[in-house]
Amino acid sequence: MKKILLIIAATVLVATALASGPDTALKPGDDFFAYANRGWLADTEIPAGKQRWGARNEIDARTRAQVVNVLEDAATQPVGSVARKVADFHAAYLNEAVIEVRGLAPLKPQLERIGGVRDKAGLTRYLGSTLRADVDPLNVGTYDSAHLLGLCVEQGNNGETTYVAFLLQGGLGLPDREHYVNPEPRMQALRVTYQAYIGRMLGLAGFDRPEQRAKAVLELETAIAQSHATREVSSNDRNADNLWTRADFAREAPGMDWTVFFAAGGLKKQMTFVAWQPGAVKGAAALVASRPLEAWQDYLRFHLLHRNADVLPAKFAEPALALQDAIAGAPQPRVRADRAFNATQRALSEAWGRLYVERHFSPEHKARVNAIVRNVVAAFEQRLDAVTWMTPASKKVAAAKLKTLYFGVGYPEKWQDYSDLKVEPTDAVGNLRRVEEHNYVQAVARLGKPVDRMEWSMAPQTVGAILLFQQNAYNFPAALLQAPKFDPAASDAMNYGAIGAIAGHEISHLFDTLGAEYEADGRNRRWWTPDDQSGYETATAALVSQFAAYRPFPDVAVDGKRTLTENLADLGGLAAAFDAHRRALGSKASDKEYVKEQDREFFIGFARSWRAKMTEAGMRAYVANDSHAPESYRIATVRNIDAWYEAFDVQPGHRLYLPRSERVRIW
Repeated sequence: MKKILLIIAATVLVATALASGPDTALKPGDDFFAYANRGWLADTEIPAGKQRWGARNEIDARTRAQVVNVLEDAATQPVGSVARKVADFHAAYLNEAVIEVRGLAPLKPQLERIGGVRDKAGLTRYLGSTLRADVDPLNVGTYDSAHLLGLCVEQGNNGETTYVAFLLQGGLGLPDREHYVNPEPRMQALRVTYQAYIGRMLGLAGFDRPEQRAKAVLELETAIAQSHATREVSSNDRNADNLWTRADFAREAPGMDWTVFFAAGGLKKQMTFVAWQPGAVKGAAALVASRPLEAWQDYLRFHLLHRNADVLPAKFAEPALALQDAIAGAPQPRVRADRAFNATQRALSEAWGRLYVERHFSPEHKARVNAIVRNVVAAFEQRLDAVTWMTPASKKVAAAKLKTLYFGVGYPEKWQDYSDLKVEPTDAVGNLRRVEEHNYVQAVARLGKPVDRMEWSMAPQTVGAILLFQQNAYNFPAALLQAPKFDPAASDAMNYGAIGAIAGHEISHLFDTLGAEYEADGRNRRWWTPDDQSGYETATAALVSQFAAYRPFPDVAVDGKRTLTENLADLGGLAAAFDAHRRALGSKASDKEYVKEQDREFFIGFARSWRAKMTEAGMRAYVANDSHAPESYRIATVRNIDAWYEAFDVQPGHRLYLPRSERVRIW
């Protein structure tokens, strides 16, 4: 059995065989993590090849099985239904026999279109007609399109009340510009491999002189890459300030007829765009003017083959998979079923999510979690009012953010419409194209319309969550709302300790150093004053010191400053959730024994929601790199809550005991 390290305070504890339930032999005041998770620690082993395993991993594995079962049932539903479209997309992706028989036939119309481009005006028209909505800079952090340029239509960064059009860089077959310009030997070797791959794909498609064509394509693509912004530059939300009018495009990015480009993309009436990476837009236009038409045609042919390689015959798919291995520097998974599963998730995520929640997250579950969240929000509102380190004016901004917050639970309030999407069980290439076109039409249709603050950016079957500062919103998908994060069979007290504290954690980010950059309307403007910053630093100094004292090994300490934002969110979330839990007791709050019993369940729920194991190597890597403290230390946050001491009779001498004067209180 693999040796697992469970770390709390300055002590290294090795997991031992414990009966299920809290470990009554271990004092909660010495190691609350091990006390609350005794059964799980005894029964759980880290899978081979992993350095850590925790609640999130368990939920992820469970969700995968749930989603597969949903997919199997979807195949029995009527043709044309949303369920059947999901199943047919997946079936077509899996059907290698049909893919082999059809060969390149599904791409023939597009290849002929490329071959029919006769001049730069025709090239511009083609580029505009293949513009796709495959980027999302503000919500998801997708900064590069699979096409020369990519479109995104979402809320802006300056408090806009209608949707904004964003234009982003793209068109590279390697991950980013570094892979084209970095002089390191490995990158040089990768470029040689990539050029050979380009030639092979063009040769397989029947084009003569594939080596010469590949050389010209790589030269063009390298020039495109040289105009690209780095990932660091692209990740700056202030790029949203680069608002260009149509006249700006003509003046700042000459070389391409932008009127033709936008008209071909169905954007004739759109007069303004955010040029997220202006240099890339200028570079693309200049290269359209300066590079030979033949090089552009071969570039477009190659990328059409490259984007569709996984649903083309094996002679195309295998080289594409080999390129992925070369980029990663190690063999990547090649199981067809996994690739089909992931492709379906990407293409029809919300449609699949709708099927998922119909089976696994009922309206009753949504209502119960919503009730917990509402109560935690109310508790946080009172705590905000009592904060002493924040200036009165800033507290008003914080209160406005809390009042207008949309905390999405489980699934969207309104589902995406897939009625116009055609999916064929024997046309994998066509399905990919039609999904792209569907998404693009939906994006363009939003232009000029009021921003929907309740719009989701994450599918319900995603084991994750996302805070959307520009929308002043949070998405908490159904898949993550499973035990031990949320358990319908558990008591309210336990769920307040688990999902309630998690909700409080995320809510606190609206007002901390992250949320301080965004106002209630989503405007990217820092509303904290210098006095707020000074007060924050003074108030959090003790929490920094508390976590910096945790040493999983004599030569390793938690970085209290790097993990501060998340540690503070844990503390604020736990405190607000506890307040909400106590209020939810209602008339029973006068029964001291009942209250103590419920408080114990609350704190145990909190501890179990973050259960995790790590190997020594995993712990060292985590402490060195992550912005969160290890889960065992996060659970030790209970030592700052007075009621925890009363619930578990924690006394001086216990390892986690803190005198009242040393218990950190910030929110």
